[in-house]
Amino acid sequence: MSEIDFVQFVQKKIKERRSSVLDVLEHNGVKNMEQYRELMGELTALNYLLQELSSLLDKQEQFDD
Repeated sequence: MSEIDFVQFVQKKIKERRSSVLDVLEHNGVKNMEQYRELMGELTALNYLLQELSSLLDKQEQFDD
């Protein structure tokens, strides 16, 4: 598995988890304020990771050109 394949695999898993978190938030699945804060923190972290991985792939593509 190449580095790019690995990054794309990780991106896919992050997107799946992000979708699950958003589903809970959008469909009133939050039980209490503590869970809400945890989900929002996780969502923030997942968005940050996706941004960083996308940036990494962009840099790699520029390097390969």
